Amino acid sequence: MRNLIFYVTLYATMGLCAMGSAYGSDFDQALFDKGKAVYDQYCMACHNYGPPPTHAPPMFGISNHYHQAFPERDQAMAHMIDFIKQPSPDKSKMMPMATQMWGMMPPLPLPDEELQAVAYWTWEIVNQDTPPAPK
Repeated sequence: MRNLIFYVTLYATMGLCAMGSAYGSDFDQALFDKGKAVYDQYCMACHNYGPPPTHAPPMFGISNHYHQAFPERDQAMAHMIDFIKQPSPDKSKMMPMATQMWGMMPPLPLPDEELQAVAYWTWEIVNQDTPPAPK
């Protein structure tokens, strides 16, 4: 019986590992957590996580727009970092209505390490979470 449990556990673990490698094994939990902390500290005051928007577009929607605009995470992150450093309507990936409604965000002079983390988190929230229900 112990052998049976061992093999069932072994094969289940191997299956989960194989699934993990097929579905985003390059996910970096530490960078994701750091990005969430940067969001909590600097972005949350204006950007809700999910709908409804209050002062700026919700982050989950922003993540969706970046997934539609860029095929690769690295491209999206580079664009996000550039946008956060120097926001402008021509760089925005949101609908023009968003800029008209809320205006343009101010530049955030954050260290590159924090910008990298929050861009990573913003990209990955769509991959790691289900859409939040409107309140």
